[in-house]
Amino acid sequence: MANTRELRRRIKSVKNTAQITKAMQMVAAAKMRKAQNQAINGRPYSFNLSSSLNKLLPLVELGSHPLLQSNESKKAFVVIFSTDKSLCGSLNTNLFRMLTQSDLLSSDNNFITVGKKARNFIARMGKNLVADFENIDTVTFRMATQLSKMIMDSFLTGEIGEAYITYPHFGSALRQEPTKLKLLPIKAEDVIEMVNSHSGAERSEAIESRSYRPDKSGLQDDKGEEYFFEPDPNSLLDYILVHHIQIKIYQALLETKASEHSARMMAMQNATDNALDLVSDLNLTYNQTRQSAITKELLEITTAQAAME
Repeated sequence: MANTRELRRRIKSVKNTAQITKAMQMVAAAKMRKAQNQAINGRPYSFNLSSSLNKLLPLVELGSHPLLQSNESKKAFVVIFSTDKSLCGSLNTNLFRMLTQSDLLSSDNNFITVGKKARNFIARMGKNLVADFENIDTVTFRMATQLSKMIMDSFLTGEIGEAYITYPHFGSALRQEPTKLKLLPIKAEDVIEMVNSHSGAERSEAIESRSYRPDKSGLQDDKGEEYFFEPDPNSLLDYILVHHIQIKIYQALLETKASEHSARMMAMQNATDNALDLVSDLNLTYNQTRQSAITKELLEITTAQAAME
C-alpha cells in the first residue's frame, strides 16, 4: 500500500488536473454557444437556397449547365472536415470510422482535408492528399469559396466525376453525427432529398408561413401563388448552382466547429467528473492508510509498555 506522502502528492496532482479540465470545459462552453448559434442560424438560408434550386431545376434544361451533367471520370473529390486539436472525445474517430466503412477511401480518389486530424488520417491511409487547410476558430466564407472553386474546376475539366463532403453534423451538445453529402454533379433528386432531410422545426423556421411540396410547383405561400424568377431561370442557373455549392461547404464548416466545441465541452466535463471521483477514492485510501499507520504505532507502544512491565 502506498504511503501517505505519495498519496498526498497524487491527490494534489489530480486536483490540479481537475482544475485544468474544468477551465477547458468553461472555455469550450463559451465557444460552443457562439458556434452553435452560427450553425443553427445558417440552416434556414441553406434550406431556402435548396428549395429555390428545386423550384428552378424543372424550369430549365438539365443539360444546359456542366455542373448538372455527369462525365466519364471515375475519380471523386472527397473533402473531410475535422478538428485541428484533440480532447474532443470520439468526434474525429466516428467520422473516420464512417469513411472507412464507406467506398470513399478508394485509391483513385483525391482528398482535401480541413483540420490536422483529417490530414494525419489521410496520410496514414496513404491516400492522394491534394490540399490541406487549417480549421481555425473563426469560420469564413472565403474558405468555402476557395474549396468550392477547387472542386468545381476539377469537375469541369473532367479530372473528377463526383465530389463529396464529410463532416460531423451538430445535433446537440450530446450528439454529433458523421455526415456524407454529395456535391457534384447536382441532381434534382439529390436536391429534393436534401430539402426533405431538414427537420420540421428547421423547415418551419426557414419558410415561416410558406409550405413546401417536393414537385414542380416547388414553394408556394398560403394563397397558392407561384414564385417568379427574374430576369429568367436560365440566367439565374449558373449563380444559384455555384452559390449552392459554396453554401453547403460553408454550412459544413459551421457544423464542424459547433460539433468540435460541444464535443470538447462534454469530454472535459467527463474528465473533470472522473478526476473528482478519483480524488474522492484517493482521500478514502489516504485516510485508511493514515488510520492503519496510527493503529500500528499505538500497537507498538502498547506492546513495548507491556514488555517493560
